[in-house]
Amino acid sequence: MLSNLQDKVSYTIHNYTYDPAAEEYAASVKASQEAAQAAEKAATDKASRQKAAEEAAAAEKERKATEAADRKARSQFNTGRFMGKVTGTIFTIFIIFACVAGGIYGAHLATNLNLYRSWPYRVLYAIYGFVFFPVVILYVLGYRWWWSGKKPRYYALLPLIPYFINHPVLAKLLSWMSYKPDDAIEAFQEWNPAVASA
Repeated sequence: MLSNLQDKVSYTIHNYTYDPAAEEYAASVKASQEAAQAAEKAATDKASRQKAAEEAAAAEKERKATEAADRKARSQFNTGRFMGKVTGTIFTIFIIFACVAGGIYGAHLATNLNLYRSWPYRVLYAIYGFVFFPVVILYVLGYRWWWSGKKPRYYALLPLIPYFINHPVLAKLLSWMSYKPDDAIEAFQEWNPAVASA
């Protein structure tokens, strides 16, 4: 009975409050609001896309203008740019030449310093002197000669062949590698085993 009474009260309230025209009006208002929001969002998206396209077009136009100006500048002779390139090239060549010359001089010092060793060791010393020429040059000229007073002796540019070559053609080709051993070679280094044991 209580349930029937509750259902009757709910039905009565529903009949008093339900208005199909009002519900239809509310639905139409909501639909029109959603349509207006969708149209506004579409307009905003279109405007943002148009703005992005305009910005991209402006950036592309500026890039093309810059490239055209660069091409025009490169096609015309510029004394400052030319001198800069010439100076840079000369400096690069000078650095390469200085490194190669320093490497050859380091190999020269390292090989002449180790004449008491057999030729494979002298080859390794030549490679070591070429690669680490700043250290070798500082050691031989700075520490040994200037500081310790031990003037280096020079036998050849890269003394690898321990005798003079008599053949005229070979002598011209290989004279920078040949030398004549003398008595000083045995005492050439303070760490020579023969000298150390004496």
